[in-house]
Amino acid sequence: MNIEIRQDYPALCEYVGQQVIQALKNKPDALVCIAGGDTPLGVFKVLVEASQQGLDLSRAAFVGLDEWLGLGREDKGSCREMVYSHLFDKLPLRPDQICFFDGLTANPQAECQHVDAFIAEHGRIDILVLGIGMNGHIGFNEPGADLNNRCHIVPLDPITKAVSVKYFGGARDVTHGISQGLKTLLEARQIIVMANGEKKAEIVATTLNSEPTTAIPSTLVKNHAHCTLALDAAAASLVKG
Repeated sequence: MNIEIRQDYPALCEYVGQQVIQALKNKPDALVCIAGGDTPLGVFKVLVEASQQGLDLSRAAFVGLDEWLGLGREDKGSCREMVYSHLFDKLPLRPDQICFFDGLTANPQAECQHVDAFIAEHGRIDILVLGIGMNGHIGFNEPGADLNNRCHIVPLDPITKAVSVKYFGGARDVTHGISQGLKTLLEARQIIVMANGEKKAEIVATTLNSEPTTAIPSTLVKNHAHCTLALDAAAASLVKG
């Protein structure tokens, strides 16, 4: 695993954004997956600015990482609301270039099959940008997740449910998520795992100091051939050496 440390959050986002931009230049029809949530918001800004400056996205495709079951585009803090508001709605993309989980679906299993099929149609994810949950989850793959899962329904860990309040501005009755599985994520050609802020320093250190295990899903990327852990100085504060 390659480790890249930048002084602050804007510099971190610039680094990660440039990696995505380079991947799109190298492969204009790349399949891109970027997590929702707070962590990649600055990356979205870098990509929007690159598009405004001429980055060609006409052949690219984008797939969602996960979603809270029961929440939709109109729900503040849903993954769809965050990614569309800060990225997709600001890019010149056709509807057929985007595949995103519908958290309001009446048939979650069919939704999983739909996203699996979209990824399979494009071969695999070319560049994947993940965050790290406080319990080490990636996507909604909580501790103990099955390595053989593709898109699936996930009972949410208590830590994840507790942290969710920061997205929603208050408590919401979210008990399950829908997510790409570890098998799909680990098949991505290039993975970047982002973490910023002192609150992530402990899980970053745990990830680096632990053997790969599904008990800490973030450790599983360590064996990937092309994975970078991208940190700001605060998130890297407990990293030795």
